[in-house]
Order: sequence, then C-alpha cells, then structure tokens
Amino acid sequence: METRQLGSSGPAVSRFAFGAMTFGGDTDEASAHEMLDVYVDAGGTLIDTADNYGSGTSERVVGRWLRSRPGVRERVLLATKGRFGYPGASLTPAYLRSAIDASLSRLGVDHVDLYQLHGPDDEHRVDEIVEFLAEIVTAGKARHVGVSNFPGWQVAKLARLLAEQGGPPLVSQQIQYNLLARAVEWEVIPAGVDAGLGTLLYGPLAQGWLTGKYRRDQQPPAGTRVAQAGEQTSEAWHRRNTEDVWSIIEVLRDVAHAHGVTPGQAALAWVADRPGSSAPIVGARTIAQLRESLAAAALHLDEKSVTRLTEVSAPLTPNYPYQMVERIAGWHG
Repeated sequence: METRQLGSSGPAVSRFAFGAMTFGGDTDEASAHEMLDVYVDAGGTLIDTADNYGSGTSERVVGRWLRSRPGVRERVLLATKGRFGYPGASLTPAYLRSAIDASLSRLGVDHVDLYQLHGPDDEHRVDEIVEFLAEIVTAGKARHVGVSNFPGWQVAKLARLLAEQGGPPLVSQQIQYNLLARAVEWEVIPAGVDAGLGTLLYGPLAQGWLTGKYRRDQQPPAGTRVAQAGEQTSEAWHRRNTEDVWSIIEVLRDVAHAHGVTPGQAALAWVADRPGSSAPIVGARTIAQLRESLAAAALHLDEKSVTRLTEVSAPLTPNYPYQMVERIAGWHG
C-alpha cells in the first residue's frame, strides 16, 4: 500500500487507515482480530481507535490483538483519542492525564504513536492543553499529537501556541469528509494544511450512502446503517433522500462503472486524493466489506472522473464572506 507523510512533521502512514470504532459493538472480537490481520496483510499501518468506542472495549480488543501477534506492534502506528464518554470528560489537563493513562492500560502498551483530542470544549480554552500535549510527548506516552473535530480557528490557534511555547507540533486533524460532506473545505482543511497538519478522514463512504446499496425512492433495506439511523443523525434517510444526493450517487455509479470498480471504491479513491488528504479511515462490519474497501488502496481516478465528481458534489457557497471571497479571489476551500 502507498504511504504518505502525516503532515509536515508526522510519520509515514499507509494510504488507508483502519478504524476500530465498531469493535465491541457491531463487530465481535474474533471478527475484529481477523479484520486487523487482513488490514495489516494488505500493507496497512495506521490503526485508529478512541477511549469511548464501545466504552473502552475497542481499545481492549486492539490491545489483545497486539499481544497475540508477536512483532506486529513494530509494524503498525497506533492512534487513540480522548475527550468524551466518561464522567467529568473535558479538555482539562487533569482529565486528559487520566484518560491517556487509562487508554494505555486498556491497549496494554507504554505509548501510542498518535494521541488526538477528540473534540473541542467550549468551557475550557485551548491554551490550557498546550502543557498537557508537551507533557505526554516528553514522558514518552505519545509520539505525536493531533486533534479531531476542531473548528479551523482552534486548529490554527493551538498550532500557533504550541510553536510559540516550544511544544510538539500538531501532526494531524481527524474530520469527517466525503462526497456528501465537503463544508470542511472552506476553513477546516485549509487551516490544517497551513499549520502543517495531515488530515485523517472518517466517514469516507458517508455512512454507507456512497456504497451504491441505496436506491432513489426505495426505503433502505432492513438492518443497514441508514435504516437503523436516528432521525437526528447525518445519515438519516429523511436528510439525504434528496435530488442533490442522488445526482452525486448517479455520477459516482457512472465513474465506478467506467473504472470497473464499485461505487464505494470510487468514492474512497476520490477522497484519498483530495488536497490535504493523508488517509481515509476505512471501517467495516464484515470482512467482505473491509476487503472491498482495501481493494481500492491503489486506485486513482482519471482526471475527467475526478472533475465530474468534484463538480457534481460541490457544496453551495455560503453567503458572506464566502461568496464575496469566491467572487473576488476565485477561491473555494
């Protein structure tokens, strides 16, 4: 599998990362271990989890897999996140110190390769966490640090504060990005690129909408993620059953057919080669789904196909200041 550097100062990572969010939920431990084996055998190197996935079960499952596979720890980059899911969860240094120690214990390791703050905290300023990030790198608990789900201005501010105070550089931001969710192109991705961060992309298949399994004016099949989605979730049928979404999916099907691949594989290839992208995070409920995604790891769409997908999925330009900026500078994202 191809590799890319994560930001301007991070490690080399495989073109596709693997997401362990379903471990302890939709995916039992035996299947989880098999998925990890399949991913590593395909050349994958970055495994992403978080302390609140399965209330800690995901980290435990990944940890038991590491211990049962001699030598594999040296072959993979282990990433986890902290911020949510537990009493008192916040971005305060006191909470984060306990969170990373608990994660290391569940994973059964003395360090992770990447520790990411899982989301912002309106009650606590980003200034407060500079010392914490420096502390965990100095102590050897994390090799690199990053953020997830942060707005662009906080990414820029935290990166600046770390540089000014001699802290470790941020090497990554983890965000949702796909053909149906491109608003991050306006501020979030540019802020990260400008600060030297790489971008890890979750939800690259838009919670299954870009796999081709759903059809216009047909209710989603029972048991699928969209059929089970709550009304407030982004993937809910009533939110995405629109003409704009189906227009994107129709072009995606055409592009996939022209390349002899599935719609999901074409969607992964498009987002993997977007400006600022380091690695989409692929996850799966089944081994077959994972193998299908990994089959796209070496796929690059032709220029015409990229243009078609980019144009049909272009989000509406918000009003001020973006429409003015687009008109004056010709800049979009």
